[in-house]
Amino acid sequence: MTATDATAHDKPPQTGPDAAAPPLLEIRNLKTYFANRSGILNQTTGWVKAVDDVSLTIRRGETLGLVGESGCGKSSLGRSIVRLVQPQEGEIRLEGEDVLAASPARFRALRHDIQMIFQDPLSSLDPRMSVRRIIAEGLVIQGVPREERAATVERLIEVVGLRKEHLDRYPHEFSGGQRQRIGIARALALRPKFIVADEPVSALDVSVQSQVLNLLSELQEEFGLTYLFIAHDLGVVEYISDRVGVMYLGKLVELAEAEDLFADPRMPYTQALLSAIPGREAAGGGKRIILKGDVPSPLNPPSGCPFRTRCWIARDICAQQRPALREVRPRHLAACHFAD
Repeated sequence: MTATDATAHDKPPQTGPDAAAPPLLEIRNLKTYFANRSGILNQTTGWVKAVDDVSLTIRRGETLGLVGESGCGKSSLGRSIVRLVQPQEGEIRLEGEDVLAASPARFRALRHDIQMIFQDPLSSLDPRMSVRRIIAEGLVIQGVPREERAATVERLIEVVGLRKEHLDRYPHEFSGGQRQRIGIARALALRPKFIVADEPVSALDVSVQSQVLNLLSELQEEFGLTYLFIAHDLGVVEYISDRVGVMYLGKLVELAEAEDLFADPRMPYTQALLSAIPGREAAGGGKRIILKGDVPSPLNPPSGCPFRTRCWIARDICAQQRPALREVRPRHLAACHFAD
């Protein structure tokens, strides 16, 4: 049973993003590299290309799902957007303002608009702080008056499905699903416009996953939120996303409306990922695609197409030339020489 099975009949109605409106978030040629150090002198011997020249836009009010194998750069992209890690190059524009170029004082103000929900609700919550202090922490930093803070915290704990008496308890006293609700309340405290949700349900039981997914959908409708939803469970991504991006070895290799991507993937890597979803083989008349070999090292990625070393349709051109992320059909982009 997947999260999709559990929620198929109770998904909250959504109005969806406004396609005509300007994008809320624009990412242009973003590169986030991490130094690989070795030796007695701890010298830099290479660079791990976690996010390698990624460009995309996210529309106001939409949920953009981001999928890929472990180590493909999904979380690094999300952490770069909220500046938990600092990219080397590129632009991240929120409503036209470059987040990376903002001064520390200006970015502190921008924290109102950009928040993050973390994968592990236990490790992301300070065990020494009560729930009340955890949710109010951002409000304190932003200088919100005490009375307003108290009212906001009490309202948010109920919005995420918990009770006011929970506010004076500590994280270890809650279940995994309840802790994630606390993390969601903390992210909502400053009334953000954009939230990066990094694997927010992967550490939860399947039955609890459906509750949290429905809560995220309801909150999106109520607060007008825009999500970057990072996950490895394609069933979850298909359920909650308006559009889906696929990453491989730090690069964005396919991007399309969710319905279009799941119905007609054009990149071989995406085809392999989708073939692993239970039941999709029988429904689509296809077969399970088993990828051979391991993901290449991001320290020394292959020339040309990063997926060519595992691709069953690779040709000489794949080693010689990196395929551009191009539109192969309306609003469907793929980085493959043979995507047509």
